[in-house]
Amino acid sequence: MKYTLAAAACMLCLGCATTTPTPLPTFDALRAQTALPDPFVMLDGSRVTIAKQWNQKRRPELKRLFAHYVYGYAPAPVPIAPKLETPEAEILGGKAILRQVEISFPSLPDHAPKIHLALILPKNVRSAPVFVAMNKCGNQTILADPAILINPEAYVHKSCPGPPESIRGKDTDFWCISYLVERGYGFATFHESDIDPDMDDFTDGIHPFFPDLNCPKESRWGTIAAWAWGIQRCVDYLVEAPGVDKAKICVTGHSRRGKTALLAGAFDERIALVVPHQSGTGGAALSRDNDQETVERINRVFPHWFNDVFPKFGGHEAKLPIDQHLLMALVAPRPLLDTMGLQDKWANYDSSLRAIRAAAPVWDFLGEKGIAGEGVLTEPQVITKQNSGTIQQYRRDTKHTMDLGYWKAILDFADIQLAE
Repeated sequence: MKYTLAAAACMLCLGCATTTPTPLPTFDALRAQTALPDPFVMLDGSRVTIAKQWNQKRRPELKRLFAHYVYGYAPAPVPIAPKLETPEAEILGGKAILRQVEISFPSLPDHAPKIHLALILPKNVRSAPVFVAMNKCGNQTILADPAILINPEAYVHKSCPGPPESIRGKDTDFWCISYLVERGYGFATFHESDIDPDMDDFTDGIHPFFPDLNCPKESRWGTIAAWAWGIQRCVDYLVEAPGVDKAKICVTGHSRRGKTALLAGAFDERIALVVPHQSGTGGAALSRDNDQETVERINRVFPHWFNDVFPKFGGHEAKLPIDQHLLMALVAPRPLLDTMGLQDKWANYDSSLRAIRAAAPVWDFLGEKGIAGEGVLTEPQVITKQNSGTIQQYRRDTKHTMDLGYWKAILDFADIQLAE
């Protein structure tokens, strides 16, 4: 079956225009401002005073600013054609159903990338909330079940520890699928290389199939924007998929994939809950006054993640007309949980907390509870309705990883925020 998108879906893309908009200031023309940009002040200096102005003016402006100066302009949605790759199978001792779907793009050439989505749904839930996340080394890493397919054509990142079959199930304790199923949640994942291999090469992946985007050359879309576009195409499928509660589609991801989750959730209002996990610079951590991974360093080491404008702000972060608190603000009034490890200094949990506090007034402005207390809870504290806000940070004493303790906190937050 082919799915087509309503005209309003153009708002899901990262800012590409079909007409020529007013040019944005060049890097040289931008004025330095050491303080964080005010969420409610437009680029022209006018102030947002009512929700209608936020939704119709400030929100579209912020999306354009992030595309132009940081992530790059991605294409508008294209139709998808999902098909089962293999019959559905019972897994986890009959407690869950595994559905493996190939998502192709019929408006693109036949040799364009295809997403291989592994969707796991609890068997005893008619319409389940679902977490969507990219994985690093292949779908087969999430569980040791041999029913999970391997894409033999996928690029495998050099940091993945072995050939695809040899690492089957290696991330079982990272994704904790059986626990999600036990809590009544589904999980959907695809290998990041399905959309764009994580390397500095724009001749592979999805990029070459959109050669004529109406965008400034320097603001071409980077890998993180491409990955976010891929997550949104999965959402195109999930909102129509049987067994999925389309009003409770959530997104998460770890590290660079956490940056991606925040971007995808910020730009796509169909995503009900956003959980960037240890996402660091370019994710939940601010660019200004970042004493860990700087804008200069992240662009030098990973030049393909962002567009070609963002590197100019290395050492000149005060010239950015935006910062990551405004990307968080684009999630409002939907819930956002920022999960962090106290031993993971590089992800900069303190900077992310400053971003949360700076973004929280937007939730209040739009009629939702912003932060509760100081906006941060630390294990052994447990997230409850009384002690958490709609935007929240949760810390545990861990290194740069994901495990059951994080999933317990995430699902506690989700239970509260997604309650009918």
